[in-house]
Amino acid sequence: MAENYEVLESYKRFNQKNTASRRCEWDPDLNHISTSNKGAIKKHIEKGHKGFGHREYAVWAGSSPMTKGFASGLDFEGSGLTSWNLQEGDRGIPKDVGKYRAGEPARMREEVEKVARYFGADLVGFTELDERWIYTNHSFQGRDPNPPVELPEGCREAIVFGVEMDYEMVATAPAATMLTESHRSYSRMCTLISSVANYIKSLGYQAIPSLNDTAMNVPLAVDAGLGQPSRMGLVITPQFGPRVRLGKVITDLPLAGKKNHVDFGVLEFCDVCQKCAKRCPAGAAPTGPRTTEGHNISNSHGVLKWYLNAEKCRTYQFRTGTNCSICMRICPFNKGKGFHHSIARWMVKNLPVFNRFLIHLDEWLNYGKRKDSGFFWA
Repeated sequence: MAENYEVLESYKRFNQKNTASRRCEWDPDLNHISTSNKGAIKKHIEKGHKGFGHREYAVWAGSSPMTKGFASGLDFEGSGLTSWNLQEGDRGIPKDVGKYRAGEPARMREEVEKVARYFGADLVGFTELDERWIYTNHSFQGRDPNPPVELPEGCREAIVFGVEMDYEMVATAPAATMLTESHRSYSRMCTLISSVANYIKSLGYQAIPSLNDTAMNVPLAVDAGLGQPSRMGLVITPQFGPRVRLGKVITDLPLAGKKNHVDFGVLEFCDVCQKCAKRCPAGAAPTGPRTTEGHNISNSHGVLKWYLNAEKCRTYQFRTGTNCSICMRICPFNKGKGFHHSIARWMVKNLPVFNRFLIHLDEWLNYGKRKDSGFFWA
């Protein structure tokens, strides 16, 4: 089994309030940029900037209510669709029926995956829950700002999901259409994790639906075998490259999940590529080799990996009124379907000596070029 992370003994669990998105709420170094986001959007609309018009931002607003209106939001747990509790009437099964007798873990994993794919999952993986990836504390908006994360007893299994983002929409990054696709994918994930969690709860087990809260998605997705870590900090999947949004359900349903790290050449490829670092307008994507020290408190130090400078990334996003995602668009692993792409992926996995050639070929064929967002209205 490949080892995608080397974790030092000095590693300490991460406090969610130190993520760049949450620091915008409390940290004087970042909370001033929150107001610049609305100003940037207003300027785009008034100036009529292509891809950032009034109608593009209106579509973005239409993509968000599922997470903002019917759930706790991307970074919070505990209410609506992402509630940790089974709401009265949700179960629809008499309480005296009791707990479902789970069969062999392998069979239960098959059943859970079948249910998850029915509810919209494009990727499904299972892993034991590594406590190192659980946040030490939550970060709530308007409530106790930093209570400890306390999982229900016995919840030691993680089911990790990926939903594909549309290739054509991602190709418009950093336009507002990409922002729309990002939130549409989160909305899909919100209903997915809620549905799977309620399914498991209705069997009589505990289940915690989680978007970006409670535990870190990237290392859990790597542990579950969905992909490998990358230079830009996103998970690279064999099927869709970095073009996925992640979520998970933490449960005590006996699934006997085990870590299942995969290796299809991402680390070796990222080591020589650096395309995301060269093209990052914020200078947030790192150059050079992997390290165990990040840039600031928004990095979980003590893991051998590439550390994104999340402060620079978040600041650029807010000041430009977009979630950018240029790194996702230009990544050589971000490809649509095609036999020729399958050949390239096979070469990356089996013939890494050709990585530099493939990188030059990717540039020569102009992959990753920004697509005119006007196609959406055509």
